[in-house]
Amino acid sequence: MIRIFLFVAAIFSSVNILAKEVIFPTVDNASIQADFTLRGPVGVILAHGAAFDKDSWGDIRERLIDKDFTVLAINFRGYGKSTLGDKQGALYEDILAGAQYLKEQGITQVGILGASMGASAAAEASVESEDKEINRMILLSPAFIAEPEKLKGYLLFIASEDEPSINAIKANFDKAPNNPKTLEILSGREHAQYIFTTKQKSTLTHLILTFLRKDEFSKKELVNAPDEVLKQEDTLKKSVLEQQDE
Repeated sequence: MIRIFLFVAAIFSSVNILAKEVIFPTVDNASIQADFTLRGPVGVILAHGAAFDKDSWGDIRERLIDKDFTVLAINFRGYGKSTLGDKQGALYEDILAGAQYLKEQGITQVGILGASMGASAAAEASVESEDKEINRMILLSPAFIAEPEKLKGYLLFIASEDEPSINAIKANFDKAPNNPKTLEILSGREHAQYIFTTKQKSTLTHLILTFLRKDEFSKKELVNAPDEVLKQEDTLKKSVLEQQDE
């Protein structure tokens, strides 16, 4: 009888974490397909890279849900069932529409985890957003940032030390405002979501969860952060933090 109860409980638990497919509009008349899992009051938008889609996040999506984050994994316009809008290539509108959708579901704080193309779109969404519309961002190997000096909210840049765009990523980080901001450099050469396929996966996951779960940031805490990360993750070869009052 106990075994039956545990089996049924496991089934219900598994069903409970399944995402609901939703479609919401953007201001330029695109329709964005996404997987939505409602949990706690803090939401995270997952913004994929050019070679990926909303289904590509794997374990990190499940870890976020396990930690009680509400998760919205979007398909950018032109991917899956998402349709194009009136503005050509306006991926940032997809993210802003996602943030609005989360607010309509009662989410009080919105964070973004963007990878490569998705990180670039997240950065542009941040620039175009209203104050405190997007509270924090993780930019994983951002492919391009047009106006890094205008980024809003708490910022975490993550990249591999030998990836081809590392110099551009560091330059964009240097130009970003200290809201505060953090730069984490991992050993290896893999780019963006591909880092999840390497031995750096656990380190990357730890950095993401720690950043999103932290209630408040201060400049002093960010200075001390690398030592804590290095103690917890032996595979982290280099952790670089910078502060710059702009």
